[in-house]
Amino acid sequence: MLLPYLFTSTPSSSPQDVLSQLQQKLDSLLATDKYAPFVYPYNAIGPNLLILYLLLPPLNSKVVYYLRYPVFALIIYLSVSAIIECRSSMVTVGYGIGLLNAWAILWSASLIIFNDARADFNRIEEQGVKGGSRSNGNAQGITTGAYVSEGHPLKPRHVDGVVKQPRQTSHEPDTSKDGHFTWQSLPRTFLHRLDWVLDLVSNFRGVRWNYQITGLAPPPPQIHSSLKDPKPPLPNKQSHLTRKDLIRRDVPTFIICYFAQDVLKYITLQDPYFWSLPPSTPSPFPYPRAVRTVLTLLYVYNSLLIIFLLAPIVFAILLGPERLGQHAWSWLYPPYFGATSQVWKKGLAGLWGGWWHQVFRYAFEQAGEFAGRCTGWGKKSQRGAMLRVLVAFACSGILHACASYSTLGNTRPIGGSFAFFMVQPIGILGQRALSGWLKKAGVREKIPTWLRGLGNVVAVVGWCYLVGPLVADDFAATGIWLYEPVPISFIRGLKGEGWWRWGGRWVSWYTGDRWWQSGLAF
Repeated sequence: MLLPYLFTSTPSSSPQDVLSQLQQKLDSLLATDKYAPFVYPYNAIGPNLLILYLLLPPLNSKVVYYLRYPVFALIIYLSVSAIIECRSSMVTVGYGIGLLNAWAILWSASLIIFNDARADFNRIEEQGVKGGSRSNGNAQGITTGAYVSEGHPLKPRHVDGVVKQPRQTSHEPDTSKDGHFTWQSLPRTFLHRLDWVLDLVSNFRGVRWNYQITGLAPPPPQIHSSLKDPKPPLPNKQSHLTRKDLIRRDVPTFIICYFAQDVLKYITLQDPYFWSLPPSTPSPFPYPRAVRTVLTLLYVYNSLLIIFLLAPIVFAILLGPERLGQHAWSWLYPPYFGATSQVWKKGLAGLWGGWWHQVFRYAFEQAGEFAGRCTGWGKKSQRGAMLRVLVAFACSGILHACASYSTLGNTRPIGGSFAFFMVQPIGILGQRALSGWLKKAGVREKIPTWLRGLGNVVAVVGWCYLVGPLVADDFAATGIWLYEPVPISFIRGLKGEGWWRWGGRWVSWYTGDRWWQSGLAF
């Protein structure tokens, strides 16, 4: 059942009042013993079970193979329990409780139910280098392989051959140019296996792995040459990324996003809607529906982009291959968002399939493939393709609905976030049907390319205006925009409202009824 309403009919006078009410609400919920704070490590057992299972030695054992089913069942139980029982007055933690636990279920299913990652997944490694450091030991678990052009662009094909001895190479800022590269299956030595597994469970897009999602650049040509790929995919500029390229691409973008986030925070503070108050709350902006939807899109995009940029900046630029070895190769960090031209070319389909980030794409696709196998509907059939699209958007809707549910605000997980993602296929199919009708009528070819592109943009803008408030209102109701996105606010500092924005109690020790329920409470 949904949580009771948080706010009364009397509007709060400031965001600080709202945060105070959130804390009071949490205290009252905890007093009922129906809810508990999110406690680490107790409430993180579910995702850790996935890691522990994948860490089992590579054994040809039916017991290990079938053990994945009870492990997955336990992950579901623990993750669902956390979503139902755990709450936090920190809006980002509250949102993350639902989102990350739901993702833990879906990602676990993708790795050990829809696939057998222990047996079938492989990672590109420089031979003789395990994880981030060079080793002179035997390369256990290494299989030589090659890219195949059929099916997945990064699917290895095992071939007979003798593993060559590693060449002595020095780690340059980017991938070693004279090394020998192989497909690494589940390693036999524990430390090597630990590095392999941690990379696997955190690499959602599959860069460097044989499950890499489509649309990303292939590895550099020297890796293809070493892997003896008979028909290597054509590299593009992303395949040749260097450390200097990442500095030029990501550091200025991060700085711009930082200031943009400060500006967005200041603007949204002016509208009580972004304090978690209802959409009916008066807005200081003209055309509130349009302005609120646009601000929500900009806030979501900018927030995600800042988070995504942290990985290449910290790992590939600041630490680099000299400290992290193969984990800091520059080509491992392709952009998360695609070109905006995808919207111009393909409309709504381009928005979701080309421009918006594809972090969750592999898991969504695997859920759709699993549904297709269960129904027997092939992906090339019309109903099979439709099924896969519906499953993908349903998975996204469930993730965001769980995040909405685990917050303390007056949210609508089903009628808001979930509904928003479930209507997207309607918009995509509607636009495709219109395009098909125009083509059949012989009209489409007569329309200039620029006008068709403009029509796609107009269709996307109109669709977002129509259905955008479903998710925008739910985001606002969660209280997620009450978080402080930057530690130092230049705008509020110059206005005399204080420069330093982070503070308060982020974590404390929690003593549970049983010793294993005690830990760090967020």
